Amino acid sequence: MRTRWFQNLAVILAVLTATHASGQDFVPSVTLERRIFNTFRDGDYDTAIQLIEQYLADHPHHPVMLYNAACAYSLKGEPDRSASYLIRAVRAGFRDLDQIVGDPDLEAIREHPKYQVVIQRLQRRAARRADNALDLWKATYGTEHYRYERDEQRRIAYATALDPVSHHEMRQMLQREADHLQSALFDVEPRSYLLIAVPTPRDGDRIFSADNIGGIYEHARRRLIARDIGGALRHEFVHALHYVHMDQLRQRHPLWIQEGLASLYEDYTLHDDGTIEFHPNERHNVVKSRARSGRLMKWKNLFVITDDRFMARAGQLYPQVRSIFEFVADQGKLTQWYEYFVANFREDATGGKAFELCFDMPLDEIERAWRQWLTTRPKIDTTINPGDASLGIQSRPNGSNDGVVIDSMLPGSAARRSQLRVGDVIVSIDGEPARSLAELQAIIGSKQVGDRVRVRARRAGAYLTVVVTLRPLRW
Repeated sequence: MRTRWFQNLAVILAVLTATHASGQDFVPSVTLERRIFNTFRDGDYDTAIQLIEQYLADHPHHPVMLYNAACAYSLKGEPDRSASYLIRAVRAGFRDLDQIVGDPDLEAIREHPKYQVVIQRLQRRAARRADNALDLWKATYGTEHYRYERDEQRRIAYATALDPVSHHEMRQMLQREADHLQSALFDVEPRSYLLIAVPTPRDGDRIFSADNIGGIYEHARRRLIARDIGGALRHEFVHALHYVHMDQLRQRHPLWIQEGLASLYEDYTLHDDGTIEFHPNERHNVVKSRARSGRLMKWKNLFVITDDRFMARAGQLYPQVRSIFEFVADQGKLTQWYEYFVANFREDATGGKAFELCFDMPLDEIERAWRQWLTTRPKIDTTINPGDASLGIQSRPNGSNDGVVIDSMLPGSAARRSQLRVGDVIVSIDGEPARSLAELQAIIGSKQVGDRVRVRARRAGAYLTVVVTLRPLRW
């Protein structure tokens, strides 16, 4: 499937508005842009070039039109002209390295010397932007608590307030997740740098206005900030790669799909053989409760919901869309569904048609199958009540960015009877990461009184593993 910059009229107007806002003087002609879009769709590149030249006669420095001229000449088999227009487009402000490298319309000029010059210059510019992003973070938050580095291969710049061990484990996790996502969903290799920042808890409180916000991805700035290196980071990292893929496809997927996929990857086990197992988290209990009370949104309504309405009901809908994609993955159809979705995006951007093609049945029947599947999935225990198996520690949300700080221990608790100490930072239980209080509670919630668990913790920069026998919670 060939995709174009002018995927739809909304994209056209967004690009024109952004260019106008940057100070370029032109008046958009919607009729002309629509005609150009149609010529690319029909493969009539001679007419496309004529119309583009007509547009450029009035607006000679329009970066998008210059870029589309480069694509048209490449598809027409005129590499010299294509490369010349690509240079003009870049000089006029078209700097999307990921789009240029990933666009199949430019395949004919990949070996052209001018194309190579363009890519080299944009790569150097991307590296400078990464350095600028790191310098800005340094200027704002200093160097005392932060580690700054660039991953040239992955095109990631890091600003993390982590010790060397946690930083290394975070990088390994993201590398494995990136490899999986690129093979299973987003077949792209980012060329522009992404800044990943993990602030100190204090700086995190300054950045995020609410305790329940775990992270944010700002695509315009290619910047990801996460409070911790657990589910929040994994969620936002999916957004980062998804946006690169959407840019390459020139598609903007509905928010319910973006958040459903990102939420799905909050909790998983990625096995050595490349298979992945998604785990229910606290969102699962929400959707179970809403299913029992008949308050789930019908798929036909959910799939067409606006972004604003989706976010207004985020607490209710995030769990539902995660559950939908967990169901799809459980059926072994996640990759296939996404392939159908992007291939049929112009015909149906809601995702409904992709479900029907993937499952080979009407949408309402698939929804019924999901609801039935949901009823068979037990709730997970994310709370520790009196009498439940417990470490017997007290902590606070966002007290650490790579684990759970022991603020105090209850009298007679399992923790107090072990070698753990107040101030220790718990990072895993029985090999399962416990990078946040929610993750720790989910792990302990699955245990029984008397279970012996291996607690890995950090104390004054050194790591230790302590075997703890869980005792009933007593207040």
